[in-house]
Amino acid sequence: MFKIVKCFVLPVLVLLVSCNSKKTNQTKQNTEKLNVVYIAVDDLNRWVGVMGGQAKTPNIDKLTAQGMLFTNAQCVVPACNPSRVAVFTGLRPETTGQFTNAGNFRDKPGNAERLTMPQYLQKNGYETVAAGKLFHHPRGAAEEPAELSDDISWDYQHKNGVGTKGHDLYLDKNNQAAWLEGAMASYGAGGTGEAYISKFGVWGVTPEKKEETADWKNAVFSSEYLAKTHEKPFFLACGIFRPHSPQLAPQEFFDMYPLESVKTPELPEDDMLDIPEHIRTNFSSEFVGHVKEKNQLKKAMQGYLASVSFADACIGEILKGLENGPNKNNTIVVLWTDHGWQLGQKNRWEKFSLWDMATNSPLIIKHPKKEFVSKRVDIPVSLLDLYPTMMDLLAIEKPTDLEGVSLTPFMENLSYNRVEPAIVTFEEGNISVRKNEWNFIQYKNNTEELYNHTSDPFEYTNIINKNGTEAIKNELRAYVTNLKSKK
Repeated sequence: MFKIVKCFVLPVLVLLVSCNSKKTNQTKQNTEKLNVVYIAVDDLNRWVGVMGGQAKTPNIDKLTAQGMLFTNAQCVVPACNPSRVAVFTGLRPETTGQFTNAGNFRDKPGNAERLTMPQYLQKNGYETVAAGKLFHHPRGAAEEPAELSDDISWDYQHKNGVGTKGHDLYLDKNNQAAWLEGAMASYGAGGTGEAYISKFGVWGVTPEKKEETADWKNAVFSSEYLAKTHEKPFFLACGIFRPHSPQLAPQEFFDMYPLESVKTPELPEDDMLDIPEHIRTNFSSEFVGHVKEKNQLKKAMQGYLASVSFADACIGEILKGLENGPNKNNTIVVLWTDHGWQLGQKNRWEKFSLWDMATNSPLIIKHPKKEFVSKRVDIPVSLLDLYPTMMDLLAIEKPTDLEGVSLTPFMENLSYNRVEPAIVTFEEGNISVRKNEWNFIQYKNNTEELYNHTSDPFEYTNIINKNGTEAIKNELRAYVTNLKSKK
C-alpha cells in the first residue's frame, strides 16, 4: 500500500511543482518592466526614405517596418534647447519658461526641483543612461559634465563629444565658411545669428573614418549597453548630432549622393509676398541668398543628405546591439528628432520658424509586445505626447501636470479620432496650431497665416483671407487664445 501511494503522490507533486513554476514564470512576464531606448536625431527633417524623401535611410525604414510611424509629428518648439526640455519634462515653454536656445531651464522659476522623465523613471526603479546630445548639450569628454546636459537626470552619462571633426578645414581667415568668399565677413565671428550661420553653414567630407567619429562612438557605447543583461529595467537615450550643422560626414556617405543626382527643392521667388511683412526675413535670409548666388544649394543638400545617411548608420549600429542581445523582446524603441530643417524654403536656413519644414519631426515607436508593425499615423501629433505615452506603455502612473496627450489610442485603433491639435511655439507669443490638414499661425503682433496641407503641402499659399475659412480660423484661434490665457 505504501508503494502504491508513493507512486501516486510523486507524479502529483511533480505536476504541482510544474504548474506553480509555469504560473510563477507567467506572473514574472506579466509584471516585467519594459526597457526603453530613445534615439534622438538632431535637426532631421522629413526627407527620410520611408516618408518619400531622397535620403537613403535603410535602418530608419527597417525600424518603421517594425513599429508605428507618425508622419506628422510636430516639435513643441523649433529650436534645440526648448524642444528637448519639452520632450523630457512633458511641459510647454509657456510653463517652463524655456522659449529659446539661450539659458538653462533649471534656472527659471519652478524648474530647479522639477522632475524630468529620466528622473521620474529613476523613482520607478529604472536605471537612466545617456550618450550624446539629449538635452541642449552633450555631457562632453571633460572631467565634469556640461551643465546643459542636465546631469541630475542620469545615473550615468557616457564621457564623449558628438558629431564629426573637420569643421576648421572649411573656414577662412575670418572663421567663416570659405565658400562665402568673405560675403558675410562684416558680421564677424561673434554671437549674432548671422555670424553663427556664416560659420556653421558648412558642408563637406570629414577627415575621420566612420568608426573614429564621436557620433559613431556614442552609437557603439549604446549598442554594447543593449547587448548586456542588466539587473534593473533601463532607460537608455542616445543623441546623434548629425545632420546638425556643420554637415560633415565620412566620404562613404557622400559617395551615396553624386552631385548630379541630388534634387533641389522648389523655391518660388514670390513665396514670401503673401505673408506678414515682419516675418519675411530672419538672420539666415541673407545666407540663403548667398547659397543661391554662389551655386551652393546642391552641395549643401548633398552634405545634408550624406549627414542623414551617416546618422542612419549610427542608428543601425545602436539597434544591432538590441537585435542580437538579451533585451530584444522587452524593450520599447523610440526614434525622434527635435525639429525639422529648412534648406532655403521660405527664405530660411536651419529651423526657427512655424512652417512645416521646420516643425515636422519624424517619430517612430516600436513596441516588442504590441501588434502595430508597419502602421502609420498621418494626422498631427506632438513630441509633447511622448512622456505620457511612455508612462502608459510602461504601466506607470503619469505625473498629473503633463501637458501632452498619450498616443496609445492609435496603437489600439488606427482610426482613432484625435481631438487635440499639435501646438508649436516659436519664441514667446508666436504660435502654430496643427489640426488635420490645417496649419494656423498667429504671431505676437496678431498677424496670421493659414495653410491647407491637402491642397498645398509645401505651404506656398497663405489663405488667411480666403472666403470660406472663417469657421476653421475661429476654431484654431480659440486654441491660441486658451494657451495665452494660461500664462
